[in-house]
Amino acid sequence: MAHSDGNPASSIFTAFLAPGIDRCEFISAWLRARKIPHAVVELAGKSHIVVRFSSDSYDPRFRMKTLVAHYDRADGTPGANDNSAACFQLMLLAERLASPRAEPYVTHNVRIFFTDGEEAAGTEGIAGQGAFALGSGLRKLKMTEDDVYVFDACGRGDTLILSTAGLKNKGSMGERLRLLHERSAVLARSVAGENWMSLHTPYSDNAGFLASGIASQVFTVLPRSEADALAQALGKSDGDKKREGTNPHEKKALERALTKNRYGKDTAESLDPAIPETWKLMHTANDSADTLTAQAFILMEKLMDEIARQKKTVT
Repeated sequence: MAHSDGNPASSIFTAFLAPGIDRCEFISAWLRARKIPHAVVELAGKSHIVVRFSSDSYDPRFRMKTLVAHYDRADGTPGANDNSAACFQLMLLAERLASPRAEPYVTHNVRIFFTDGEEAAGTEGIAGQGAFALGSGLRKLKMTEDDVYVFDACGRGDTLILSTAGLKNKGSMGERLRLLHERSAVLARSVAGENWMSLHTPYSDNAGFLASGIASQVFTVLPRSEADALAQALGKSDGDKKREGTNPHEKKALERALTKNRYGKDTAESLDPAIPETWKLMHTANDSADTLTAQAFILMEKLMDEIARQKKTVT
């Protein structure tokens, strides 16, 4: 691991999980201590942290890349995987990008958002999610052509998952999502080899972004055994191979449960083994640091570094 802060057992990581901690100020203080340029932006009652690097980090010939992780958590939970792990992974990326550096980091076209209010979608609806107001602001500024990557539940497992959430959209949004998903699949292959899958997952900040007209791609991580079980139930696998899945009625019920991030009553008992244990831990007191794995942090470091290296010409 490149930095001790990225160890899920480190004291600074566990401090971030403490009840009552001001998580926005925690991240901002961490960034200030490392002289990483950022601002706290207040929108619709939510506080977002925006990291934008020095001007020599950006070249208008290439696509901008916006990397996103929500720092809020469900009440009464440590939030280790949902979503502290991804926050720390992005914080460490910011530190690498802000350090004196040689290629490939001199010109990377990366900005980073730590968002507030992702969990609010469950009680306030999509318009109440912090990413909705943030995405609406980006749209007003005509900043709709970025490659937006959302990272959620990235601290447990060894298999990179590209979410297919939203890919059924029609029209121009559906096309933009499809192209972004294809570019993301290239990234996945380059860092994970065969150890990645495209699967239906719960929505994250991408729900608010999509509702505001911003295409976005979710990355998450699962243990291979859990990814395989879910792929089997959905009739999908990595690559182009297809598997025999459950019957169509049960598959639709499973997809609905995944979309809502609600299990138990919402799924048939026969499908319960297909729900990843990693996702069952979310929104519970068991979402703790001791459930995380070093492999996930290593994988995400590789992915985020590769995103920073990519230079896609604006078309």
